[in-house]
Amino acid sequence: MRKVEERLAALEFYLELLLKQMDHTRYPWDYLIMCGKLSRKEVQALYNLCEELSKEMEKQKAEGFVTFSPLLIQFRQALPKDLPLEDTIAALRTQGYYVPLMDAFQKLIKKK
Repeated sequence: MRKVEERLAALEFYLELLLKQMDHTRYPWDYLIMCGKLSRKEVQALYNLCEELSKEMEKQKAEGFVTFSPLLIQFRQALPKDLPLEDTIAALRTQGYYVPLMDAFQKLIKKK
């Protein structure tokens, strides 16, 4: 068992070193995932939520809605506790994930 713990500790150390070298400006979402130590399951759940929220936003747009505050609230509540809202939105947008939804969220945040 000791060997496994030593190997895990080494891998965590190597990951820390790689994070320091990572281009945070090009891959801010990937960086947040790693710094927040999110699991694949947590990331996939967030992607699933963004898919649902994107569809709901399009539906609401078609119905004439112009503000999407309830969607932002739902997104905020679903975020893992270690992810800051504004940084997460900016990072997802920068890497091209759910751009229309993230743009709408950024506009809402700027209004406040």
